Amino acid sequence: MRITAAISWMAALGIVAAAGCRSTSQPFVAREAPHSLTERVAQVGEIVSEPIAVEPVVFDDTATAESPIDSSIPAPPDAQLLAPQTSLTGPARERLATPQADNTSTAPSAELIVTSVRNHFPLVQQAIAGRVVASGQALSASGAFDHKLDAFSQSQPLDFYENYRHSVGIKRDTYWGGQTFAGYRVGRGDFEPWYLERETNRGGEFKAGFLAPLIRDRVIDANRAELWQAQWERTRVEAEIDMALIDSVREGLIAYWEWVAAGANLRVADAVLQLGLDRADFLSKEVKEGQKARIDLVDNQRIIVSRQAKQIDARRKVEQTAAKLSLFLRTQAGQPIVLSADALPADFPAIEKLDQSVAGPDIAYAQSRRPELAELRVIRRQLGIALSQANNETWADVDGGILVGQDAGEPTSSKRDKSEFELEATVTLSVPLERRKALGKIREIRGKMAQLNAKSRFATDKIGAEVAFSRAALIAAGERVGQTTEGLRLAEQMLSAERVLYEEGQSTLFNLNIREQQAAEAAAERVSAQLDYYVALAGYGASLGFATTLNTALVASLPAEDAGDDRVEERIEPAGQLVAPGQ
Repeated sequence: MRITAAISWMAALGIVAAAGCRSTSQPFVAREAPHSLTERVAQVGEIVSEPIAVEPVVFDDTATAESPIDSSIPAPPDAQLLAPQTSLTGPARERLATPQADNTSTAPSAELIVTSVRNHFPLVQQAIAGRVVASGQALSASGAFDHKLDAFSQSQPLDFYENYRHSVGIKRDTYWGGQTFAGYRVGRGDFEPWYLERETNRGGEFKAGFLAPLIRDRVIDANRAELWQAQWERTRVEAEIDMALIDSVREGLIAYWEWVAAGANLRVADAVLQLGLDRADFLSKEVKEGQKARIDLVDNQRIIVSRQAKQIDARRKVEQTAAKLSLFLRTQAGQPIVLSADALPADFPAIEKLDQSVAGPDIAYAQSRRPELAELRVIRRQLGIALSQANNETWADVDGGILVGQDAGEPTSSKRDKSEFELEATVTLSVPLERRKALGKIREIRGKMAQLNAKSRFATDKIGAEVAFSRAALIAAGERVGQTTEGLRLAEQMLSAERVLYEEGQSTLFNLNIREQQAAEAAAERVSAQLDYYVALAGYGASLGFATTLNTALVASLPAEDAGDDRVEERIEPAGQLVAPGQ
């Protein structure tokens, strides 16, 4: 009866060992440190008491396939982890229409370029693939808590002592820092008198037990530190994706507006060339009638040749900017599209001047939205975990364990010394004396935290400077567009008056050519101002953390803080910096 009860109890222990740390109500879970460990709990950064289920991770070789890791392993402390998405996230998640990139018969819009970049640009896809890398790291780190099957078989058939030993067992490192195990072994034959513990009853021996840390490794250990850092890495990758997307969209918009500007300059070159060609017919008629000198025909032909050369150069710039734009404009299959000059839009969109009186909280908005600061906050969390583990290494390694065993079957000796129920309790102690490795690691991490704090301050200031810089450029470019538009109107008015005088014989071809050049230069200057405006607008949107097109109405309505749900920062629960006391 006693043997039956013991076997039943050991079977229950075996189930516990197989389950490992799946139960969150384990007696050794570090829910609250005793009073004697208060300072130690502070050193490890106030690790959360209740474990949180880890969200699904992408493990496949694509960024959309998902496979959950063991839900029994809680998330890192103070964490609200970012679940992987099948689409882009963060400040870049403003939804746009699906691009019809194959259709080049109509002029593509800036929104089409943005959508193409978001869906097909290789550098963005490269950043998104970082999710797979990060999820693989998390999966690898969670492997420290895998069940491990141990078995061996040893036979000694030729010897004075002939015996056979076999065993099989399972063990697992637990999330609370200890280890559970259960197994079965059998030992038969003749054993040396000093190895009689290897012998078992005929039915073999069942064993189970656990080992738990009492001081060091209770709240954090190397396995948990690696897992928590890997889980935070998944959140950091999302900020990295947002940064790649913001930069790529800005570059794509700049390439688009450069292409539009090259087309506008080509139209100016075509128009001024056409003036010379139209005048050639007029001069031929005037020369025949004796109203104009033949030298005017030669001079006009020189003007035409010069303008044809400028037209060729303008066409070259259109082709070059179209080739550059093809890096960002792609088909659904991801192939670059080189647009022809026929696809050029008629002109730049209307300029919307930015209200200078509405300076708005754009700097605070950008500092709350930009993913660079979100990434630095995640890195600070990772360093805090490393610092907690380094502090943990300075403590004494005191472990306690319990082992139970019970032989089954017919006794192997008349003494029945193998039939009694076994219970062992052990305590082990290992104390680092100099602790130079742990102390050196603490000093190193504190230095890295100091570097990170300085980097965060500079990044915050830099974002503010970028917003102010791009805003000033946008305002100045908008004013410059107005001035160059007025300058073009005046130049065209002077050209019209000069043409009338020339046709009436009161002016010369030289003066008319100068007026035409002035009008062409005014038109080119206006195109340059329009390009500067839209480049500044793209830069301003990027400085605010947008990965889409921007308009002044949206700028005027910016809130003091970003209230959107797409920011990486919002998915990081606010918490104090993990530091040691007295830092």
